[in-house]
Amino acid sequence: MMFPSRSRTASYLQPMLEDQELVGFNRDRSMTTVICISYDLSYSGRSSGSIIVDSFELGNASPSRRSSLASAIPFDKKSKRKISNAVPLHQYTEDPTLAWEMLKEKRPVKPVRQMRLDTPVKPDHVRFVCIGCTHGEQMDLSRLPPGDVLLVAGDFTSCGLPNEVYNFNKLLGKLKYAYKVVIGGNHECTFDDTFLKLNKESEPKEMALKQALLSAIHSDSKGGISAKDLLSNAIYLEDNVIELFGITIYGTPWQPKVDNWAFNLSRGQSLLDKWNMIPAGVDVLLTHTPPLGHGDTMNNGQRMGCVELLNTVFKRVRPKYHVFGHIHEGYGCTTDGYTKFINCCLCNENLDMKNEPVIFDIPVHPHTKQFYVQNVKKILKRFQKKK
Repeated sequence: MMFPSRSRTASYLQPMLEDQELVGFNRDRSMTTVICISYDLSYSGRSSGSIIVDSFELGNASPSRRSSLASAIPFDKKSKRKISNAVPLHQYTEDPTLAWEMLKEKRPVKPVRQMRLDTPVKPDHVRFVCIGCTHGEQMDLSRLPPGDVLLVAGDFTSCGLPNEVYNFNKLLGKLKYAYKVVIGGNHECTFDDTFLKLNKESEPKEMALKQALLSAIHSDSKGGISAKDLLSNAIYLEDNVIELFGITIYGTPWQPKVDNWAFNLSRGQSLLDKWNMIPAGVDVLLTHTPPLGHGDTMNNGQRMGCVELLNTVFKRVRPKYHVFGHIHEGYGCTTDGYTKFINCCLCNENLDMKNEPVIFDIPVHPHTKQFYVQNVKKILKRFQKKK
């Protein structure tokens, strides 16, 4: 966005949750029992020490979370299924700064120290590398640390021109990550068919941009290939989910409307309808917009996050990780004691690529990791068939 012999204990997260600010959170949350494909890894118990963190395997999913995901994995974005515990609209949804003043006492926000980028990748952990908001700027590949899954939280182009998407896809092809998961952002204008529609209400500058984009799509695309299809080296998620290494990842590009950009929706019910599509219990939530209160503050102190997204994450979905971008000034990591929130904008508010990628690990059985690393082509082919 641009504006003017391992112990299944909390030690898994120790490199990431080093600050003792987490003391006292989630004391009533019980440890989980987990199953890894055909390997019985049943485990339960409570770690000792002052940091209270759930032990988890295969995406931190408890039996209840995993059972809810069983029906969520083949999730169809066109499905009209009802959400039994949908979050209600907040009365001050149109004013996020005021909404946060009302909610901040009930929605804890604690800073979390980031993992060192040189932390070795372990054979029984999946390493996620998070980046976002590069805006088509030239990226130094040497800055990207090793890992298993690259997460891109949108705004990888300046306006979604096909040649920008092509160049970004070419860059992705050079990276050694087994999987690259990408969502769009408000600058991926060619990814949003609704945005590209010409209408009489459009301002002159917006109309000129749309006409230029449509002209570029027509001249650059071969055989009717859309801009999204140019991302051949990535898994593109738009209101859908994929499971990798037994870890579920849901991606969605929408954000509260500011100016006239792609994937903009009015605050309130329109956005909540999109958040209601997120299955409860996903392990990693990938959005472009931040939730209210986490990595969403502008330099002038104004909050830009979505209160409905915050309440959806806090009350219903409960992911272990929520990765996003959009607000460049909000770069960094926080936690509410259960979910870790990651604003991974590489560009700062001046569009200088000053920020580092953010990494995190999720433990899995070594055989599970080996299977997914050795069968990348088969798994990607299966995902493409389900789209």
